Amino acid sequence: MVEDYNTLLERVYKNIPRHETVSDRFELPDIEVLTQGNKTIVRNFGDVCGVMRREPLLVSKFLSKELAVPSSIDDKRLIFNGKVDQRLLVSKIQEFLNKYVRCKVCGRYDTHFESVDRNVRMLVCEVCGARSPVRL
Repeated sequence: MVEDYNTLLERVYKNIPRHETVSDRFELPDIEVLTQGNKTIVRNFGDVCGVMRREPLLVSKFLSKELAVPSSIDDKRLIFNGKVDQRLLVSKIQEFLNKYVRCKVCGRYDTHFESVDRNVRMLVCEVCGARSPVRL
């Protein structure tokens, strides 16, 4: 039996698997914040820095400056020597992402640093190849 071209074409299109396109695979884990007395502890700080692919010391330095609260790193936890509001902390981490992780050209999070000077580094995108200076 001979099938016409249109029915064959329809059958082929039905058998092609549908791929759902994911716009961005970057997903930051929920930030676990604990308050003990006058200290605020971020329990999964190591995991958050691992997902962002940034050094924990760099992230903690940024957060300490922005929140005006001294901090220290203990294993995979970040300890602030003062009370910090969780919403403010999450917004500052988002600010860090937009400033030091996200590509300025394509908006992807697949980036790394290359040193240029003592205080200036280049944010290099691994997707589009864009390079933009970042002051630390």
